[in-house]
Amino acid sequence: MKNTNSPYHFFGSVNSLDYDVVFFIEKMPETIANKLALSKKLSAQLVEKYPTKTINANLAVCENGQIIQVYKGTADELNNAILRTYHLHQQDFDNQITNVVKRDIHLKMIRCLRMLLSFISKTQYRTIVKQALKQDIYVKIEALKTIDFNTVEDFGKGSNALDLKKSMAFQLGQTLALYEDVELYSKQEIVTYFPELEPYLMRFPNTEIETIQQFVAQFIAILELEVPKMKITEELLNK
Repeated sequence: MKNTNSPYHFFGSVNSLDYDVVFFIEKMPETIANKLALSKKLSAQLVEKYPTKTINANLAVCENGQIIQVYKGTADELNNAILRTYHLHQQDFDNQITNVVKRDIHLKMIRCLRMLLSFISKTQYRTIVKQALKQDIYVKIEALKTIDFNTVEDFGKGSNALDLKKSMAFQLGQTLALYEDVELYSKQEIVTYFPELEPYLMRFPNTEIETIQQFVAQFIAILELEVPKMKITEELLNK
């Protein structure tokens, strides 16, 4: 049974704690509030059929077998992620995506930088992080350099340390692999490529963050090499 008029696909890691779902729509709402409202409305239509996990919804506009616009993330990453992981999940619609697209490594690096800072915005580094997030890429890089992840003991009220470590490992693994022209779209793919990230990706308890700190150092090094080559240095964030 198809629960919505909008086609949707499950994608991503097969052992994810939630359902990653993208709904295909004809036109993207103009405001962030309207995008959120629509994603919630469409998600609610799937809850009865898929009640065992939380639905993490995204929206996408597809044209000629290729994603051209998304609510969350980037179009190129979501496009190729669906192509790579569609077959891992029970699906209710034929694959809407037929074309592989060239990934934008610089956009991925810019996004990874912002997300790493966001993940620790409730820690003892909150002041420098929140200031940096309002500034250009150079300020963000300098802020990331000052952060010693090994000293972070509390990620802040309402934060789950295991979830945040998993998210950091996922972003770093994807980004560093993409820099080597390798596209990774699931936890298992990243574990295979970077085995040392497994404890974080699989949410093992009592994990030290030293390895993540080492990956952050690698990320900063390549980021500084690539910034002079970037045509844009900021994300076009949803409004």
